[in-house]
Amino acid sequence: MMKRKWLPYVMVFLLGMSVIASANAHTVGTVNANASQKTKDTLNWLAHLPNRTANKTVSGFFGGYSGHTFSTQQLEELRTATGQYPGIFGCDYGAGWASASDPTTLINYDCNSGLKTYAAAGGLVTVNVHYPSPGHASGGNLNTKLANFGDLLNASTDTGARWRAYLDKTAAGLQDLENAGVTVLWRPFHEMNGDWFWWGNQDAAAFKNAWIQMYNYFTVTKGLDNLIWIYAPDFSRGNRTAYYPGSNYVDIVGLDAYDDNPAASVTGYDELVALGKPFAFTEIGPDSQGTFDYAKWINAIKTNFPKTVYFFAWNDGWAPHRNQNASALLNDAWTVNRGEIALSAITEAGGTGGGTATTLYDFEGSTQSWAGGNVTGGPWSVAEWRSNGASGLKADINLGASTKSYSLYRSASHNLSGKSLLKARVATANWGSFGSGMTAKLYIKTGSGYQWYDGGAVSVTSAGATLSLSLTGKANLGDVREIGIEFGGAANGSGTSAIYADFVTVE
Repeated sequence: MMKRKWLPYVMVFLLGMSVIASANAHTVGTVNANASQKTKDTLNWLAHLPNRTANKTVSGFFGGYSGHTFSTQQLEELRTATGQYPGIFGCDYGAGWASASDPTTLINYDCNSGLKTYAAAGGLVTVNVHYPSPGHASGGNLNTKLANFGDLLNASTDTGARWRAYLDKTAAGLQDLENAGVTVLWRPFHEMNGDWFWWGNQDAAAFKNAWIQMYNYFTVTKGLDNLIWIYAPDFSRGNRTAYYPGSNYVDIVGLDAYDDNPAASVTGYDELVALGKPFAFTEIGPDSQGTFDYAKWINAIKTNFPKTVYFFAWNDGWAPHRNQNASALLNDAWTVNRGEIALSAITEAGGTGGGTATTLYDFEGSTQSWAGGNVTGGPWSVAEWRSNGASGLKADINLGASTKSYSLYRSASHNLSGKSLLKARVATANWGSFGSGMTAKLYIKTGSGYQWYDGGAVSVTSAGATLSLSLTGKANLGDVREIGIEFGGAANGSGTSAIYADFVTVE
């Protein structure tokens, strides 16, 4: 009788709890409850990317080893080759292959200045460390397994004391980034299931204890609240989850994967996804440097690894632009590059757009009143090229004209107040002589003075490209008079060709 009497109240209580859970279900929180709001927002945004139908995997690129090889030269090469800056840029604080009388000097965070600049420009940053071995007085020995791994936890041992000094030096670098408001995708002890680093193939319990000690030292003792913790074994070895320290100490799980045929050969994805955390490819590259087709990676992500929230390509001979089809990788409709990161654009499960994007123009069966500037024909709504739906916008152009600027645009009143990002997809035809290439930029004109804002020139080919324009800080967004795309041809271009546009969205 008592059970029956209280049943309605229990049901109401459980219903209320269900409503509360549903209301909060959209937020993916950091394991550090004291993380900065930006850090929390970054993880939550990344975690929701798989809910999108486009713009759902962030691109990344490695800049080198701080104090040794780090620079932005290859980053700029990648930009030149693809028209895009990757969404994530990173460096390594360690030179574990070297030795020094004071091995803490082998840990260097001079790369922070470059990371700060990148974050200020709208990118995300990541840091990992190839630590010198703390088991040796002069460091080095990166590739020699540490025999006394448990000593990391005991600061009274020589190994433990050096390890604590390494952590202190690392924390100083991470604190410098936190002081600048920079969130860090922090990836310690990477490829721990392999046998090529001193921390690799260790006793699983000892490894977990070392991870947890680092986590507590950085978050509690050092008060670092700008870290997103990433667990990243290597795909090519077993025991990928054996070293997992637990869900209270990891924000993102991932795989380091170097392979020439990722769709067929990369394993471990389902195993890592089953841990219930957002998934990333934390390092990617080919086995065969210089000839690898990077379109294989984005195609593999789309067909085999669709929950991937980001990929991080290595530099030098593994770099996308030093192989083939870098543009296909960074300009795919799935890829999110710098300038397309809007942490407030959250897509819940069942969403249909790229983030909270609203489609302004899709050119389905109509030009939707768009016009062309310096074109020889069109524009028309056509099916021969489109990035979304059944139709795109096309106009013919003369590459040999004295004026090498061509435009597609809509002069009409638009209210973009409260919006953060304007985007469009573009391409050129595969005929005509483009000489040294074609570029395109997305632009708006605002207010009675027709103030011009654009997202910068991006290289465009018949493979297509994504254009973006950040609306943050732009004046008179409630009175946008024109939205358009300006194409620029090379002085040595000749013949005739066509330009295309599609899927103009705002979020």
